[in-house]
Amino acid sequence: MLGHTLVDIPDWNCCGAFEYGDKRKLMELSGENLKKAKDISKDIIAPCPACSRNLKESNEDSVFRVYNPIELFTREFLSGLKIERDLKGQIFTPYYGCVLLRPKETAIPDSNVMEGFVTNLGGETAGEKIKDRCCGGSQFFINKWATERLSRMIIEKSKGIILVFCPLCHMALTTFSKDERVVYFTDLLLYVAGERAHI
Repeated sequence: MLGHTLVDIPDWNCCGAFEYGDKRKLMELSGENLKKAKDISKDIIAPCPACSRNLKESNEDSVFRVYNPIELFTREFLSGLKIERDLKGQIFTPYYGCVLLRPKETAIPDSNVMEGFVTNLGGETAGEKIKDRCCGGSQFFINKWATERLSRMIIEKSKGIILVFCPLCHMALTTFSKDERVVYFTDLLLYVAGERAHI
């Protein structure tokens, strides 16, 4: 929609984010993806926060520019998006989770990108104090009770539609929500652009 082309890294492999406790192994797996991307592009976009963090940390010689897509959603970048619907009268809780906002070496540069987008289109935001809390998604299959406790704390302090950008956060919050809606930020982008998107 914005005129850019994405190409998959050929034969890409899992970064191992939640399977390995060994940091060295994680870096090796992400390093393999960088090698496979070498002849494709020096710009790599990884939608999963854990994947983008591991790729950034593996990019020791800074040959590549590694992004999480949310880093690219600046006002200038989104200016090419044709707005068909505004967000007036709607309330959102932007929830970034723990990986997108820390550590600072791999964190996204704008920690208010979702808030800015919502308010620029007339919507309201809430839940400021919970946006960087951990949902416990990485523990979902090991210590589900911990994920439930952490996720319920976030849900209880949210208001309106909860916006997320991490698949683990989405899984955790939707699993333990009742009537609360949990929506990917990208679905909100499609919605305001007039596409059929559930928000």
